[in-house]
Amino acid sequence: MALTINDKKFIANLLDQKLDHQEQKFEAKIIQIKSDFFDKVDPILKEVVASREDRTIGAEQHRRNQDRIEKLEKIHPQNKHLATI
Repeated sequence: MALTINDKKFIANLLDQKLDHQEQKFEAKIIQIKSDFFDKVDPILKEVVASREDRTIGAEQHRRNQDRIEKLEKIHPQNKHLATI
């Protein structure tokens, strides 16, 4: 017994529905995996950004301290004030 055109359309429709359902399940799974990944990575990335900001602030503070030390060393050579030399 051969398949009729209606049988072929019915089978094609069933396959399309099944594939659409599988595609939706796959997409939902991928979205969940991505969401879980970003939920776990987000706190780490926030720490990295905060650490970079801290380093930048620390480097600026270090530069200001170095400038201050150089100025103090000029007016206090060998840890003595120029007026007492």
